[in-house]
Amino acid sequence: MKIRPLSAAVLLALSSLTLAAHADDVRRPYIVQLVDKPVASYDGAISGLAATKPAPGRRIDIEAPNVQSYTSYLDGKKSVVRASVGNAPVTHTYDVVLNGFAAMLTDAEVRTLMARSDVAAVQPDTPHELATTYTPTFLGLDGAGGVWSQLAANGIELKGEDIIIGIVDGGVWPEHLSYADRVDSNGKPTFDNSGTLAYGAPPARWKGICQEGEGFTTANCNNKLVGAQYFNATFLSVNRPTHWSEFNSSPRDSIGGTLGEGGHGTHTSSTAGGNSLVDTFINTVNVGQMSGMAPRARLSSYKVCWSYNDATQPTGARNTCYAGDNVAAIEQAVKDGVHVINYSISGGLSINDLVEQAFFNASNAGVIAVASAGNDGPGNQVAHVSPWHSTIGASTYDRSLQAEVVLGNGQRYSGASINATPLPSAPLITAEAAAMPGANPTLVTLCYSAASNGGQPVLDPVKVKDKIVICTRGTNARVDKSLAVAEAGGVGMVQVDNGAGLVAEMHSVPTVHVNATKGAAIRSYAIGGGTAAITRFAIGASEQPAPMMAGFSSRGPNRADANVLKPDMTAPGVDIIAAVTPELSPTQRADVINGTLVPPVDFSPMSGTSMSAPHVTGLSALLRQRYPDWSPSMIKSALMTTATDTVPDGINGDTAGRGAFGQGAGHVNPRAALDPGLVYAITESDYRKYMCGAGMAAQCAGGSIAGYNLNLPSISVPNVLGSVDVVRSVTNVSNSTATYTANIGITGFSASVTPSTLTIPAGETRSFTVRLARTSAPAQTWQYGTLTWSGEGRTVRSPVVARAAGQSLAAPEFVSSDRATGNKPMTIYTNFAGKMSAVAGGLKEINRRVFTAPVTDDSTQASLETMRAACASGAPGTVIEQVTVPSGAMVAQFETFDRDTSGQGEDDLDLLVLNANGALVDYSAEAGSNELVRMISPAPGTYRACAFVYSTSDAGPTTFGVSTAVVTTADRGGNFKALVPARVYAGGSATVATSWSGLPSGKRFLGAVRLLDNNNVVGTTTAVQVETNSPLPLAQRGQRGSPKNLSN
Repeated sequence: MKIRPLSAAVLLALSSLTLAAHADDVRRPYIVQLVDKPVASYDGAISGLAATKPAPGRRIDIEAPNVQSYTSYLDGKKSVVRASVGNAPVTHTYDVVLNGFAAMLTDAEVRTLMARSDVAAVQPDTPHELATTYTPTFLGLDGAGGVWSQLAANGIELKGEDIIIGIVDGGVWPEHLSYADRVDSNGKPTFDNSGTLAYGAPPARWKGICQEGEGFTTANCNNKLVGAQYFNATFLSVNRPTHWSEFNSSPRDSIGGTLGEGGHGTHTSSTAGGNSLVDTFINTVNVGQMSGMAPRARLSSYKVCWSYNDATQPTGARNTCYAGDNVAAIEQAVKDGVHVINYSISGGLSINDLVEQAFFNASNAGVIAVASAGNDGPGNQVAHVSPWHSTIGASTYDRSLQAEVVLGNGQRYSGASINATPLPSAPLITAEAAAMPGANPTLVTLCYSAASNGGQPVLDPVKVKDKIVICTRGTNARVDKSLAVAEAGGVGMVQVDNGAGLVAEMHSVPTVHVNATKGAAIRSYAIGGGTAAITRFAIGASEQPAPMMAGFSSRGPNRADANVLKPDMTAPGVDIIAAVTPELSPTQRADVINGTLVPPVDFSPMSGTSMSAPHVTGLSALLRQRYPDWSPSMIKSALMTTATDTVPDGINGDTAGRGAFGQGAGHVNPRAALDPGLVYAITESDYRKYMCGAGMAAQCAGGSIAGYNLNLPSISVPNVLGSVDVVRSVTNVSNSTATYTANIGITGFSASVTPSTLTIPAGETRSFTVRLARTSAPAQTWQYGTLTWSGEGRTVRSPVVARAAGQSLAAPEFVSSDRATGNKPMTIYTNFAGKMSAVAGGLKEINRRVFTAPVTDDSTQASLETMRAACASGAPGTVIEQVTVPSGAMVAQFETFDRDTSGQGEDDLDLLVLNANGALVDYSAEAGSNELVRMISPAPGTYRACAFVYSTSDAGPTTFGVSTAVVTTADRGGNFKALVPARVYAGGSATVATSWSGLPSGKRFLGAVRLLDNNNVVGTTTAVQVETNSPLPLAQRGQRGSPKNLSN
């Protein structure tokens, strides 16, 4: 949820005037996908053109004649399509993981391309954001009997030897010893030429390059860091001014610390595959030696994320990564010959997202992809929802970086810290007692810096000077709070947690981050007057058991398709120590560029699913070394089915950390993953059938399957109508025939496995069926269980989740069309036999009203509750659209759009809907202004839709439209009808067809179809939207993340 105050006092101006039409000649970034398969997936279906998809365990040879011929064919087709929009600047072209191109397009050009039969998709290119000294021991990699001591088939230790890891991220700081290819006399990494060369030449499959740029030359690459490239054509095309801390058109990671947004790419790459035995220092304190998960792997960096100016951030910068650049990097990584790609970047909210599709095709080429689950937990905001890559949550490990707050009364309270220098005793004061006269109390408690509050400080320097201030976590960046203390002359900070979890990081003043219980005790002492001191940090045993899911780790269920369980698994992602970029001044940056400064290095803890993903990336590299012929799905299966439960995190319900929507299959267990016994393998054909069943018609040539029947190592069934059969198959990857026996259990359902015993020869595959039948499960409530196959001393475990439908019919919640006259069939599922019926309402024109408002004030945006209260009370600064919903209404819908704002997609709105009692019904708080709240069969009453201006392109007012519609059975329009089958069957599926005709052009309409069973009981309602205004594709950005990973 994107809740963060900006600035401005608010006056609201309402207008009934129509919002001025936006010029359609403005060019915006898009990615265009053509219908032919890319090189990575082409199977030879075209006469005269041989297949280019590589065989299992083989890479694509870009120079091979068949690849060259097919690429030429694709290029010819692209030329024809590009000619239809000949004036459009093209920023990237794709052949391998996507067939298409990225371009700056006008609205008219988008419509031209969408109308072509040789174009599969046109999607807005949206910006995304960036989502170990001890973790190898915690994971059982090092030490006697550890994974690293095991041997591959060629007798080489399993440390990632000659496996190439590609990091699509924010660049690399090549001077770190994590990337050295020599060792000294003690076996430690060194760049000294007198050292012994520890790596031979890159593997023969490597075809990548070392690209020069600002502060980066080919000499920065070696036999460890084998490649480095940058991709910024889309970023440059949108004309964002880069921040001074950035190295322009360069693979070098940008400056970090408190001055810039850099270090993320260096952190992830050193975690995944950095050298071992690297002496590690934090604030000059030696904290031991760090290692990547696959310390002998080769690394290649693909920089796609760039820092641009943003005055609202403490560093003055924000980092962004455009999808067009990201796809170009994924494509190049596959061409270059990488085995594994790490993608710690946000996005992936639907399976047809073109970054997700690029990973699908990369998987077909045998390249493993690992992505972060997102940092918006514990809410249901899991990212990267597609089944062909691994989506990783974040959890703790059993060590932490700690310092103590020592009170004047002798009490000591430990918390997260990397404070290097002990802070002597100083007066202790609460933020509330240190407030500037007239300052907003909420912002005072949160310790807002002047930069985050429109230049206005909230802490009084007279009260704060030479004191330690107690601040509360939340809303603004954590480092912004210590900045506020420093600005007011304070010497230290105690940060009291809000339940999201403790984080050790660099602050402007010595800081200890304590939990709420300790914070309350410290605050109580401070109110009575007193002093405190802060000790130097040390690494110690964590106070809580581990692994535990981090509060920030995004939870499922999968909002795009609940048939696919996400996240897949979890790995360490809290206070992970790894290499980062140093904090340098502008002068020092210039010296790095001109070669007069040897770039220093730095280390720092970071937290986030960005940090957990490279752990699994490294582990996947180890498995790839052990089993070079395994497909990506087999490696993912081995990691998931051998995972172990996390410890309870105190959260109940669907967002519980130990539940399947929190931990996925569980915490990675690398030792067990080396010998999983059985794996769930998935072919390209399986994925295409899955996509067909999910509504991607272009993938239907080979048929379709229900989503829950995709052969995943997890089972998720979101609509159980009475009973359901789920089909799976397992492959014996051991060296001998094995017998396994099934055990399954799930609350509220009877569950059985047929056959319950499988005897499988080595290398062969057997299928089985899981039947789930509802017993006591409440309707529309997720239930949890486990399926295990036990035998031969192994346990193969899968999470099982299911939800009873609660009605006799299941149908899509929403279908849409852009035709004035047309029809829309939809597949339904039934749990009864006999006749059914349907009632149609609409089509009804969607109403839009126009409003003008400035940025919502700070106190209102402090939390979801403060926004709800403002909406309920009609507080100044709240745009309110009131709608009456009659009894029996079928659907009510509230929307805003990027295109309906004067900021032309650069403004950011939020939308809340309350009922007549002022209770929150639903809300939409995505990045950007494409917000939607849709209520199926809403209760009657008066609803209030409130729009809040989160930010604007120029921090000034914006004009925008709010669109609403309420559809009842009495609404008639467009000759809208619904045709049902003559008879349906229990446990069967059928087709309901909707049709309409004669709708006027340039409008948007909403309707609904209510389906009733053989007893005339309403089973389900589907919303039907028809847009005859040549609608443009909407950007899918997801909820806004913080500019720095987990900053608030």
